[in-house]
Amino acid sequence: MMKQQLDTVVAARGKTVFDRIILTGFRATGKSLVGSMLARRLGLDFCDTDTLLCADSGLSVAEYVARYGWPGFRRREEQVLLALGNSSSVVIATGGGAILHEQTWRTLRKKSIIFWLRADCATIEQRLLADNRSRHLRPSLTGGDLSGEIREQLALRAPLYRRGSDVVIDTDGRPPSELVREIVQVLSTAGRRKNHC
Repeated sequence: MMKQQLDTVVAARGKTVFDRIILTGFRATGKSLVGSMLARRLGLDFCDTDTLLCADSGLSVAEYVARYGWPGFRRREEQVLLALGNSSSVVIATGGGAILHEQTWRTLRKKSIIFWLRADCATIEQRLLADNRSRHLRPSLTGGDLSGEIREQLALRAPLYRRGSDVVIDTDGRPPSELVREIVQVLSTAGRRKNHC
């Protein structure tokens, strides 16, 4: 599907249904990779909130958290989300904790279609352990062991992901290209499915 086809879907109901495609979900669920592939497929711009935050600050996520703590990171993350509220024709991959900004998320959700890329605890842990960069790029959220941290944080965030999303995409055991195809299929009927704008 090219951008013109996406515009046709958007216009199908005679009004703007969504301006943005947003991917949410826990760490290692494929948001950045799937988002960049989806944007290329649709001919849209792509942005990653963590990348924007790091480019603006000149620090990696780990460095930012080491300097300002998770509360400082979350404050800056919220500013990035607010700045994206006026964006259009873009695919946005959000950080795993972006969903915690509930009021800001409700604002960003307007004129957006949001996909929750979901994976179970075992899949997330396996992917994080297999990614050598994770230890440096993804600092611990709780200071606890990885398995326990994933279970704890997923229990906290899953209800938020569920409430803050329009479509759930299960990613366990599935390649990114398959996820992109599924999202494109959903977008082809998005005008009939999305009602909250």
